[in-house]
Amino acid sequence: TIKFSIAFLETIQFYKEPNFLACFIIICKISYKKDKKCIIYIERWASMNVEYFNNLPNTKKILLKITLIGILSALSYVGVLIQIPIPSPIGKPMIHLGNLIVIISALLFGGIIGGASGSIGMGLYDLIHGYDIFSIIRTIILKLVMGLIVGFVYRKLLKDKNPKVTIFQLFIGIFFILIGSIFLIIAVKYNGVWVNSTTGQKATIYWPIYSFSLLIGILFVISFIFTKRLPYNLQIINLATSIAIIVNIFGEFIYKVVKQLTMYGTPLTGSMVMGLMSIPATLLNGIITLVIVLSIYLPISSALYKKA
Repeated sequence: TIKFSIAFLETIQFYKEPNFLACFIIICKISYKKDKKCIIYIERWASMNVEYFNNLPNTKKILLKITLIGILSALSYVGVLIQIPIPSPIGKPMIHLGNLIVIISALLFGGIIGGASGSIGMGLYDLIHGYDIFSIIRTIILKLVMGLIVGFVYRKLLKDKNPKVTIFQLFIGIFFILIGSIFLIIAVKYNGVWVNSTTGQKATIYWPIYSFSLLIGILFVISFIFTKRLPYNLQIINLATSIAIIVNIFGEFIYKVVKQLTMYGTPLTGSMVMGLMSIPATLLNGIITLVIVLSIYLPISSALYKKA
């Protein structure tokens, strides 16, 4: 099987890409870890073809990216299968590893590949498991955006080498805490309803507004405290992943609110409460993803480039 796979790869010349080859080697080693002859054969074959990696034509690079997206999409799908359901009055929230695959893929191969892989893999999961069309579209959009954000922020800051990157997290955290505190003070002072003294217009300040803002701000500050002494590349990984997680939380919240308003006719207050109920699962999922990414990225990237 291994010889046939390698012959096929040599025929279409997919092997002329370091990360793809490294992934192929790792997958083969996991699949055939008990067969030392297969592993030796794979390593010898890889060592003979390393020198040709950089000569891949653009048309074959595109074909390679499509193949890589297919592999990573499958991994994203499997990542969602590894899940812990969470009881909720709305939707089917769960802790899963799908977002982990999206972020790791975006860090290793770029935002487009990572985002597209998550959109296809996790969107396919929603489709197969009976989620409605709006949930499927939500998943496709959010995972694509997550991958693009992680890929762009990571590569941009890695190139610019900004040593004060963690300060951005602190500023973002303080900003959200400040906004949340202002709304909280106004809500307490005016019993949740602010009245414009000039025009007489009223504005209701719902508690999810300031709760959400304070929660995000605290998350960023805690992230800043625990990562400021990490190596620079882990700092920017932490920042890029944190931003993507926050965007995902916002997206999930807005989706739940809009869905309750339009599909079920729930009043705005009730819709916002239902949307807020989805935040704990999304936030917990994001924190777990962030911790795992910071723990495994360096070993994975080192293994990939060492093999390449």
